[in-house]
Amino acid sequence: MSDQKILNALSYFSLFFAPFIVPIAIWIFSGTENTKHHAKVALFTHILPTIGGIITALSIGVVGFSTNSANATGFIGLGLIVAVGIMTVILAIFNIIRGIQALMAKEDNPLFNSID
Repeated sequence: MSDQKILNALSYFSLFFAPFIVPIAIWIFSGTENTKHHAKVALFTHILPTIGGIITALSIGVVGFSTNSANATGFIGLGLIVAVGIMTVILAIFNIIRGIQALMAKEDNPLFNSID
């Protein structure tokens, strides 16, 4: 198994132990464009739930301050929390699948190794 395949998979699997640090380190210190590409994709999919959580918290705060209705704040807040939760689960599944594909990819597989 090549180091490139392991680094590609590690970029995606780092979601479970160091979601920002590992892809950034691989992106900066990697020597190949293919590995840098996978690190960028993994970093993007690790950042999306964080951005969604921040937007959810800000939205709940804005709605809470702008209305006097606890029902509206609760309804909007719950809807956003559920949406971000679903997005987080989908992105976690995506990262697991891409990590497994990276480990199982053949060295000459242009579909998985391309940076298109």
